[in-house]
Order: sequence, then C-alpha cells, then structure tokens
Amino acid sequence: MKLSKKTFLYSIGISVLLIGLIVIYFVTMLPSLYVDYMKKENLKSVVEVEKGYMKNHSYEGLKVQNPTGSATLEIPMSGNVLYVAGMGFHADITVKDENLVQFIGQVRECFQDIKDMDKEDFEVIDWNLLKDGISQGEVLNQQSPIDMKVEVNQDAEVFRKDGTGKTHVVGDDIFVFEGGVSDESNQYTTYIAMGKSADSLVISFLPVMTPQMKEIKPIVLGSVPMIAAVLFLIVMICSQYFSRKIVNPVIRLAHYAQEVRTAGNLEVTPFEIREKDEIGELGRSLNELYTRIRENYEELEKKNELLRKENKRQEVFLRASSHQLKTPVTAALLLVDGMIQEVGKYQDTKTYLPQVKAQLQSMRRIVEDILYLNHCTEHLQMEPVDMELLMDDVISSYAVQVEAKQLSCEKKTVPCKLVSDRELLKKILDNLVSNAVSYTPPGGRIFLEVCEDRVRILNEGAHIEEEMLPHVYEPFVSGNTREKGKGLGLYVSAYYCEVLGYQLHIENVQMDVKEDTSEGVLTILRFH
Repeated sequence: MKLSKKTFLYSIGISVLLIGLIVIYFVTMLPSLYVDYMKKENLKSVVEVEKGYMKNHSYEGLKVQNPTGSATLEIPMSGNVLYVAGMGFHADITVKDENLVQFIGQVRECFQDIKDMDKEDFEVIDWNLLKDGISQGEVLNQQSPIDMKVEVNQDAEVFRKDGTGKTHVVGDDIFVFEGGVSDESNQYTTYIAMGKSADSLVISFLPVMTPQMKEIKPIVLGSVPMIAAVLFLIVMICSQYFSRKIVNPVIRLAHYAQEVRTAGNLEVTPFEIREKDEIGELGRSLNELYTRIRENYEELEKKNELLRKENKRQEVFLRASSHQLKTPVTAALLLVDGMIQEVGKYQDTKTYLPQVKAQLQSMRRIVEDILYLNHCTEHLQMEPVDMELLMDDVISSYAVQVEAKQLSCEKKTVPCKLVSDRELLKKILDNLVSNAVSYTPPGGRIFLEVCEDRVRILNEGAHIEEEMLPHVYEPFVSGNTREKGKGLGLYVSAYYCEVLGYQLHIENVQMDVKEDTSEGVLTILRFH
C-alpha cells in the first residue's frame, strides 16, 4: 500500500472514530446532562421564587420558570387566614373547618426549625385531617370548609404572542392549529386539533412548553473541556500509532544507514523490510545498494590481496634471482680469470670454455624463468594437454639424476587430457618431480599416478619436519635440513596452482616396502 493511501486511510479512521465518539456522547451522555441541568435550574428557580416572595410577599418583579404552573401558599404563624399568590392573581383563604385548622396547626409545628428538619419530622402531620376536611361528602352536605377571595392582577402581562402560527391538515378529517406565546423566560406552544366525525365535532387542546436553545447551550459549553480533553487524548494516541507506522520505519532506516556507515567491512545484516509502501521500496533499494557496495568492496579487497601477493612474489623472485645469479656469475668469473692468467689446469681453455658457456646458459635460464614468471599470468594459453605424454616428458628430463642415485620410478597413468596452460602445468609437475628426485635417498623408490582429476607423487624415505609442513609453500623454506635448497620450488608451484585454480597438498605418510614399514612424502595435485 502506498504511503499516501495509507495516510489517507489513517485520516479517515481517525475521523470516523471522532465522529463515533461525538455521536455516542450526544446520544448517551448529553440527555442525562440535560436532565441534571434542568433539575438544577428548576431548583434554583423555586429557591429564587421562595426568597423573592418571602421578601415582598408578592410575585411582583419575580422571574418564574413556569408562570402558568407556579403559585405560592403563605401560612401565617397565627390565625386561620391563608394567602395564595401567582403571577396573575392573589387569593385570601379563610379556613373554617376544624379538621383543616388542626392540620394547619400541625404543619406550623413541623416547620418551627427548618434547618434541623428531616424526613421523620413529617410523620407528626396527620394527613387524614386534610382528607377529611376537603372530602367531597362534607363539601356537598355541609357548608364550604373555606372562604376564598380572589383578586386578578389586571396589569400583569404574563404572556405575549410570539407572532408564529401554523396550520396542519392530517388526513381528510383532522385540522390542527399551532400557535405560540411566551413570557420573559419560556415559550409555550398550544395545539388545537379539530376533527369531524359522523355525528359530532371534536376539539382537543394540548399546551406544551417549547424547548429553547438557551437550555442546551450551557450543557454543551460545560462539556467543552471534557470533549476537548478526550479528543486531545484520542489524537495523541492516534498520532503515536501513526508515528509508529510512518516515522519508526524512517528511524530504522536512519539507524541502518548509520550501522552501514560505521561498519568497516560493510558486513551488516540486511534491512528487515516489513512495509509494502514507499518506505519498504526505499529499504529494498538500500539493501540492493549496500549489497552492490559490499560486492564491489569484496572484489576490491580480492584485487588488493592479489596485488599484495604479486608485490611479495616480485620481491621474492628479485631476491631469488639475485641469489641464484650470484653463483653462476662467480663461477664464470673464476673460470675466465684462471684462463686469462693461465693458472694451472685453466690453461686448457678447450676444457673450461664449455664450462663458462654452461654457467652463462644457466644464468640465461634463470633470467628467462623470472621474465616468464612475471608475464605468464597475463597470457594464459588454455589448450587440451595429454597428461601421459607431459608426465613422460618431465620424467625423462631427470633420467640422469635418477640413474645416478639408482632410484626406481614406478608410474601408473590413465590416458586423459586436461584443458590447461601447458607451460605452467609443466613447471608445476617439473618442480614436484624435482623435489621427489632430490629428497628421495639413493636406492629409494618414487611412485607416480596420473588420472583425470589428480596427480599423486609418493617418494620413499623422505620426511618433512612436522613444524615445517604449514610453511612449505612459503619462499626460502626447505623441507630437508640436510640438503639446504633455495626453497622456491613449492612456492612457485603453489602460485601457479592458484593461477590455474588447482589444489596442492603435501603430507608425511607411512609406507610398506619389502615387509618393512618406512616413511615417505605424498604430494597430491588436484585439478578439480
């Protein structure tokens, strides 16, 4: 999912949540708050009416919540005259019935100390006296229990028209008139419904109080702090959730970039991609980028390692060439000086000039080998090589040494061809066979095996010190302490094997020769 679409859906979700909470608030909480508010307002109104009447003993100047239904009864602490007042009238009531007089006396006694009154104080009032005093039978059969004098306040304008009037026709036989009046505090609507039946005209009246906006406004305003706090909390929670979904992946990406920056060899765990939006695409792009950088870094490290090895190899062969050239140069100079000065046997120039030539040829071979070694890896010529013929060619070059040491060479070959650089492969085999011939004691045996995937050379009676085995491929290390060599043969062979992708392994083994146990050195050259 795209990041823009995800943000849009989050916004819609938050909006729906807020709307749902507001609807729940107005459906469940607002009515109860309205009822509680109206109860408090009604209590406040009746208290204000009571205080105002106690001060002025009239309704003049009072604001009444419901003028049509509000009235006050005043019972003097002595006498039988009661006073009843409302917004538009005032009445004097003289009580003549003894039961009612007695009832009024109990009421006066009950309200002697209002601040200490409780529910139990009303139990002293005998409500049956009131019932008996105004019962229908007594009123009809005897004289009236009270005398009432009513005065209407002609100047009191309790109601005024609000100028609204509507008519409604319901069905075919009902007509409704809707009219409104108001006082200083409230509005009232009166419905007059008129219908005609088959034998009569029916008229119904229904006066009701009209709801006003001012009644609900205080409740809404009083709820604003709570609504604001709840909305703020919801927004904070949603923002936290939103930040986890949007901001946290960005932070993870920043930490991942920091980890890659501080990693010296770029060996870092790939960024874990959990998202399927633009951030996830960015994470995948970073993984691909760092993978390429790491691959390039590793390739560069390999090239650097090759360069280091090449520098070391050039240094080694420079030292080797200077060392190897020193001997034939010295020998040639001695022979030439002897012949020039005609000292002793060196007067026979025909005998010693060929020796000088041999020393010069030896120096030329050394120079050619060094030059070839420096350039062979750049001009590999891969071609099919007959391994059997190549091994016979290498062995034949050591026929004189083998005969001089009376060595026995046992060869086992399988006809096979290997795609390789012929000259490099020949030099590898030449060094291995040379070591076998050099380090095999006189009269010993050499076993050679050639097959498609390897060459095995086992020379009897040879041994390499165990501490020397890990270092036999290093330059200037000889595996025979009795015959000190230059120690370059295995180093050169190992280098050529690395160029061609071969593996060279040398180890000491135990051999059974003529029912006697002997030791030997096994050399294995693997092609695959």
